[in-house]
Amino acid sequence: MPLLKTIAVVDDDPIYINALKNLLSSWQVANPFLFFTSGKEALDFLLVKEALALPDVLLLDLNMPLMNGWKFLENLEPVLPQLQKKINIYLVSSSIWEEDLKRAKKNKLIKEFITKPVFKEKLLEILG
Repeated sequence: MPLLKTIAVVDDDPIYINALKNLLSSWQVANPFLFFTSGKEALDFLLVKEALALPDVLLLDLNMPLMNGWKFLENLEPVLPQLQKKINIYLVSSSIWEEDLKRAKKNKLIKEFITKPVFKEKLLEILG
């Protein structure tokens, strides 16, 4: 499969990040991979990069220290027009709290809410 997309993962779980790195590298469906351990780190990156360096897909964890997924989206929304590239944001969380699901469906920045673990089929669908 050819290299298709640039993917960013915003998650503070090192085991999950390592598993995703190994999985994505073995498929060769995305290049490059960007990994951030907090929403603040990812937001800072997005605000200083040119359109070509921005990811096509962003997998955003909901529960992180410093800046959680909701706060990240809240801070991203007003600056999105400046990014000059559409980024498909998927909220990826182990949360099964109904309020999170409802909130995700109402948020126009979120393409889809995905419950962890993310399976191969779902990742291929996102990256395809």
